[in-house]
Amino acid sequence: MKRLRNILGPLLSAVVMANAAAAEKETAPETNALPFKVKNPSMTEGEAQPKHWTDKWIASGKISIRRDAQVFKSAPAALAVESIGGAAQAQAMQFIEAPAGTRFRLTAWARATGKANALVGIQSYTADWKGIEFKAVGNAMAGLDWQRVSGEITLPAKTARFGILLMIQGDGKVWLDDVAVEPAGGAAGDAAGAGTTAAKPKVVAPPKPANAWSPGEGFYPDYPQAWRQVLQGQLDRAKQGNVNLLFIGDSLTQGWDKALWKERFEPLGAVNFGVGGDGTPQVLYRIEHGILDGLAPKTVVLMIGINNTWPGYSAADTVKGITACVQAIAQKLPQTRILLLGVLPIFDRQDGVRNTIKAINAEIAKLADGQRVRFLDFGDKFLNADGSRITELYQPDRLHLTPKAYRIWADALAPLLTP
Repeated sequence: MKRLRNILGPLLSAVVMANAAAAEKETAPETNALPFKVKNPSMTEGEAQPKHWTDKWIASGKISIRRDAQVFKSAPAALAVESIGGAAQAQAMQFIEAPAGTRFRLTAWARATGKANALVGIQSYTADWKGIEFKAVGNAMAGLDWQRVSGEITLPAKTARFGILLMIQGDGKVWLDDVAVEPAGGAAGDAAGAGTTAAKPKVVAPPKPANAWSPGEGFYPDYPQAWRQVLQGQLDRAKQGNVNLLFIGDSLTQGWDKALWKERFEPLGAVNFGVGGDGTPQVLYRIEHGILDGLAPKTVVLMIGINNTWPGYSAADTVKGITACVQAIAQKLPQTRILLLGVLPIFDRQDGVRNTIKAINAEIAKLADGQRVRFLDFGDKFLNADGSRITELYQPDRLHLTPKAYRIWADALAPLLTP
């Protein structure tokens, strides 16, 4: 389950949904009960960077901080933090003077794209700038639209000031907008009053698929509607037609480097139907529910299977699941060529999943029929001679890929995708 969450964190990767795009801007009511105010809460002030949000802290990687007048929750702009040259853990913040014991509710809107997570939080400091306590208020995962985050804060003993921060975790871009504060237990606070937490409605997960070759709906516990929204976005795209090349898969497919995708695949009429966290049951569910309906692409590129290992499917089960996916695509798209890709090597040599991947690839290679179905395994390009991973091709989680890795992938596909 831990590994599955590691996939979902950065993985829901580049699908843009508009379920909250028309929501009205939310702000806290004016009040004199708090000894401070947030400055420039909706990023209306500033030019290259939003005024009062220019302080930063970097744990790893490199970032840029700017005022984004193109992407925002409400006009005219939002605070944007973007990683540079790979994954980063860093933050932009605004410092506010406030005494210990101050209680308030912080509400804001956040968004993330790429393989990044947007974390909104509070860091308290002493008068001489010693850090006291960090508290996360909420986060937004990549692939979702703007997410509202809200939480109650009590500044701990010895606090003289605190920072409201937007942290980027991973490779991508995150945004913050419409920051508001009000006394704890206010209108946006707990239904039962100060110091209590209103019960969240119980989220019922969809039933688990019977096996790896049965359709099964995807589900993210922290975002119960997100997977269905992603599916709906793909259904909407399918209705538009004009798809010559279709990629289907999980987060590895979803996470294609944007510049490279535009360079190599957009000219070929390509569309990306990768979904973070998906295994063979979820691909089968998406196909069964219409993502291929009305389409007639020249080629479908399918890479799936690694996420089958987290629920405990065996190599043999996964082979059956991949076989079912190939058959479902062939049935829906009788004139389409299928380029089946081998599962890429992940983690380290001593991890048992490596042997599972080898067993899967050895069997699915047999699905190639010399006519409609071709098989391509380029995983050796991601390994050193001794079988260890080429570290510069992988993100720190040892699973997701860097832009350099995607270029190797694109080069491997090129001879098979030429018109």
